[in-house]
Amino acid sequence: MALIGGNLEKKEIGLPIGVSGTHDNTEINKTTGFLQLVEVDVDGQGNPIYTEEGSWTSDVIDLGDVFQDFEKIFTTNTNNGASSFAVLTRVSDNGRDWSDWIAIAEDGAIQSDTKQYIQVRIDLFAGFVTDVFTISNSDFNTNEFIEEKEVKAGSYIVPKLTSNTSSSEGFAFAETEYHTNNYPAWKAFDKADTSEGYVTASGAKTGFLGFCFKNKITVTKYKIRSMASSYLNSMPKNWILQGSNDTTDGINGTWEVLDTQTNQTWTTVNTDKVYAVSNKVRFHAYRIKFSANNDHASYTGIGELDFYVEGTTSLSLKREYQHDMTLDSTWSDTGSLHRKKITRDDWVRIDRLEVATK
Repeated sequence: MALIGGNLEKKEIGLPIGVSGTHDNTEINKTTGFLQLVEVDVDGQGNPIYTEEGSWTSDVIDLGDVFQDFEKIFTTNTNNGASSFAVLTRVSDNGRDWSDWIAIAEDGAIQSDTKQYIQVRIDLFAGFVTDVFTISNSDFNTNEFIEEKEVKAGSYIVPKLTSNTSSSEGFAFAETEYHTNNYPAWKAFDKADTSEGYVTASGAKTGFLGFCFKNKITVTKYKIRSMASSYLNSMPKNWILQGSNDTTDGINGTWEVLDTQTNQTWTTVNTDKVYAVSNKVRFHAYRIKFSANNDHASYTGIGELDFYVEGTTSLSLKREYQHDMTLDSTWSDTGSLHRKKITRDDWVRIDRLEVATK
């Protein structure tokens, strides 16, 4: 079964092809058991992005002398909308020397000669579903035949907190706190320009501070604000930025290093410094883990901390190419006028292509 933009295609397999075989950019969905294109990325809204095409080849099937019992691959065929896959067969007398791959007929009939051994190949293609596609900004290249529109602007996304757990969007955490009522972790996320911020426990000059989000996000930069007080030497000097997808409290779990900073200083209060991150991975939690401050003897403090997520962009096919888009429904090698002008790499599909064997 293949679900494509609301159009349903159902094809029952007439051959005992099983679910094993050789995959090329395809996989069996562990939940549904469907054959689908592999996921290669996500867009700015967290939607999966699948590879542009792939194929699956069955194991060798020994039909013996009952080839005629399997004259068709598909015993039923309900087709609504553009085809999302192609089916081909090849045959052999000995299981070693094979004929060329030949596409089945429209009604599912096998076009290969009658021989003892047969293999089935299913090719999946990312055909058009709509003329608007949501993409991740990193995958977009300007093309004269498409137009880009901003769907959602990028922004710093940590919510305004009034306690470590006051927001349904996530929670703040730190390795130590000066006092639960004085300078706790959430003070670094209270969005107050004159906030005194977060401070470690007395005597703890190293540690970490971060935020655990309800949903995975891809952080591309972060900012740190100096303390509102005169204790600028308490600001962290050396640290690493880390991300985690298995932490439950900001302390446990595995953490991946995303950025490293050394010898950072502040000379004025309430001053932001922004740091870019070369990161394309979505994490649930982010934290800065500091190993030294600017020579304060008793603790380390941070005025504000926040994380930035890039905006989401849509691509729209320019109106004069609407007819060509309709013609080019299968991403064939020759394609329509539209296919020749806009390559598959200019588009990132969000449709899910699946084929179920029964």
